[in-house]
Amino acid sequence: MKDTITIAVYCSAVADLPEHWQRGARATGAWIGARRATLVYGGVDAGLMTTVARATHEAGGRVVGVVPTRRRDWASPYNDIVVPTSDLNERKGTMQLLADAFVVLPGGYGTLDEFSTSFSYINFTDQPDKHIVLFNPDGLYDPLLEQLQRMVDAGLLRPSAMDILRVVTEPEQITEALDEIFK
Repeated sequence: MKDTITIAVYCSAVADLPEHWQRGARATGAWIGARRATLVYGGVDAGLMTTVARATHEAGGRVVGVVPTRRRDWASPYNDIVVPTSDLNERKGTMQLLADAFVVLPGGYGTLDEFSTSFSYINFTDQPDKHIVLFNPDGLYDPLLEQLQRMVDAGLLRPSAMDILRVVTEPEQITEALDEIFK
């Protein structure tokens, strides 16, 4: 395992999501904290972002919030460091450069955008050592995965582009996937 690990987590800022989705965020944060690793995430005090930041903080990890200027008043109290950015594009770029791996939890259009950008970034820059763990509870991301496979089948994506994805459906599988990536 590497001496220092930074995990970028993409997830929803919506409150009161299903408990098993929240367990996925807690499991991710606990894994990061237990390894004295660093969480890098959207940095605001809302929804699953708060859940993963709190779990990381409570388990002893470092929390880096990458917060767009227009959301600076929403910054999480769990952030050890706040990295201000001018907009969402700069936030994504900052998170990609800092991260050794990515975890995608349930989220909306922002999470989908972050996933797509990271998937493209890793494949375009040919960094097969970087991986994305996609937490897919209740089949949330099934249509996305089907679309990616259609693109492979149509010859628009190399089949090897999918090798960076670890798709899991249960909270404990997130940590198993991270253990496998960083063994």
